Formats: sequence, structure tokens, C-alpha cells
Amino acid sequence: MGAVRAIRVAAATTVMAAVTVTGTVLSTGVAAASPAGPVQPVDLGALPGITHNSATSINNHGDVVGSGYSSSFDSHGFRWSRGTFTALPDTARAPFLINDAGQIAGELPGRFSSPGFVIRPDGTVIDPGFTPVDQNEHGQVVGTGPVAGGTHAMSWRDGRTVDLGAPTGHTSEAIAVSDNGWVLGEVQRNDHHDDYFARWMHGRWVPLPGPNGRAVDINDRGDVVGWATNPAGNTHAMLWQRDRAIDLGPEDAALSEAVAINNAGQIVGSTFDPVTDAGHVLLWDPSHRTDLGTFGGSFARPIALNDRGDIVVATSTASFRRHHGRTVQLGGSAEPVALNNRGQVVGAVLLPDGSSHAALWN
Repeated sequence: MGAVRAIRVAAATTVMAAVTVTGTVLSTGVAAASPAGPVQPVDLGALPGITHNSATSINNHGDVVGSGYSSSFDSHGFRWSRGTFTALPDTARAPFLINDAGQIAGELPGRFSSPGFVIRPDGTVIDPGFTPVDQNEHGQVVGTGPVAGGTHAMSWRDGRTVDLGAPTGHTSEAIAVSDNGWVLGEVQRNDHHDDYFARWMHGRWVPLPGPNGRAVDINDRGDVVGWATNPAGNTHAMLWQRDRAIDLGPEDAALSEAVAINNAGQIVGSTFDPVTDAGHVLLWDPSHRTDLGTFGGSFARPIALNDRGDIVVATSTASFRRHHGRTVQLGGSAEPVALNNRGQVVGAVLLPDGSSHAALWN
């Protein structure tokens, strides 16, 4: 699952200690949008003494994780569930993934390296031996860790870490994992002359069919999205499906990209016009492409996509959620980050004093 898709997660309980803050509602406390106005945010709170706080992931039960910081490399993690805000231990400073089984994954930010952690559903904190980038609903965590001569993509599940390796003379890096265990990664050579993106299949890296570009997300069917440069020299959104590379266009776009794909095959991305500096959000269904425009701003970019086709968008003026063709604004000074399959959005809201609190939009 990629960073901008619905993050299907749950939270640990027993290792968390300390602070409890009851969630309150910012502004009017409206729980759902009406034709007259935006969806108002629920203030999930903040860590004591921490200036900037933001949620980073929400599961389908509405459990939330996030982190706060007041200075560089000084992150502190938290969990919010059923109105209670709880600090995570210092061994779990920057959580950004939580699955419906109750597993949390993240990293420990540092100046030169960022080791990772996993909090199992029973509350045990584990060092998987690498920095996680994604996890799935079966508890499989993928990321990249150090080996002699470079780095390798790695996978952890049920207390066991597996080195996914790389061809001789190469390194590898994990990007995403689907719920059925497909791993998307990049294989690199030191001189970068033959770097390529690949799927981990049957114990080996299988390169994506050309053209080679940038791959960012994978779904449960093994479909991969990203972007690549076509023969005309334009960078276009791409879909790698089975043994085919499909240019998603638009044909007249100088620059477009696909950033997420869900299990229904819907793809979200954007196009950018370097002349006008306008960025439009694009939605590809299996049968057609829809230009969703700029949502009233001078530009718009997609933030998240879930399995029912909801999209969260940030623009130059506001943020929005789109569901079945209906668009509502996210109220407050919204900085959305993640979305679950119920359409709940989490992120941060900026407060008048310049600080920020974690927030939820129902």
C-alpha cells in the first residue's frame, strides 16, 4: 500500500503510557458536511509542550497515530482512540502506519540514520532491523536496511526479518507492499546506469516492463503506478499491469504523474502545466479518465485515495474530500495527510498562535 492510499490500520494499547487528552471539536463541531458549509475538524489534541502535532495514519476503526515535534530530530509519537490521546514510548517516536490488526510501524528520526520500530498488537516494541516504509493487513512490514556494501529491501513478519536481496553488484530499496504480499522496490547499481523498478515475486526481483520511470504504488493485483518519459520527451503517468506498460496520458500533457492505485483499479494523479503553473487532479477508472480540475485553487494535488474511490485533495487555498462525485471542503486550516476506507481524514490544523494539533474530519 502506498503512502497516499487509504492506510488500513489499528493501534496497540498496553505499551502506551502517560498523557490523556479528551478530543474536542473545533469550530461548530459539525460531524458531517452540509450543503451550506465544510466538514469541521475534531481536535484530537497535542503532546504536552510540543508545538507541532499531526496525525499520520488512521485505520478503518477510527484509531489514529501521529507525532509531534518542537525541533529537528525530536519527534514524539502518540495514539488517539475513542476520544483518548495517549503518548507512545520513546522507542516509537515517529509512527506513520497502523493496520486493522493493531500493529504500528514507524521510525526513530536521527541526524545520520533512522532505525525503525514495530509495535505488535500485544504492545511489544520490536526493532525489525530496517527502516519501514509500508505494512499490510497481514502484519508484513517492508523497508530498507543496511548490508555489507550498501542496502537491501527487507521484509518483517511475525518476528522474522527476511533480506530480499539484490542482483550481484546492486542494492535494493523497498517502496510499498500490497495486502497479498506483492513488494514493489527499486534495484540500483552504484553507477546508476541500469537502475530499475521491480516486483518481488517468487523469491526474486522481476523488473517492470519498459519504459523505466518512477514507480510509487502497488495494489493487490500487482498493478503498479508512477510515471515515465515517453518517446516524445514528455513525462506521463504510467500503469504497469502484468507484462504491459501503459501510458495514461493525457496525450497533450507535458507532465503528468500517477501517485496511487486502489484495489478496484482506480488511479489518482495530477497533471502540471509549466506555462501557467496550474496543476489539475486526475482520476483514472478502468474505463475512462476524469480531469477534476483545480478545486477552485490555482493548483491542486492529490493527498490520498481509498478503496471505495474517495479522494483527498490539497489546493493553493483549501483542502477537500471527494466522494461519489460530491466534494466537500475540510474546515479549519486543514493539512490532511491520510484517509481510511470509511472516508475519515486525518492530519493537522493550524491554530492562531502558529502551533498545530492533530485533527480528524468525519
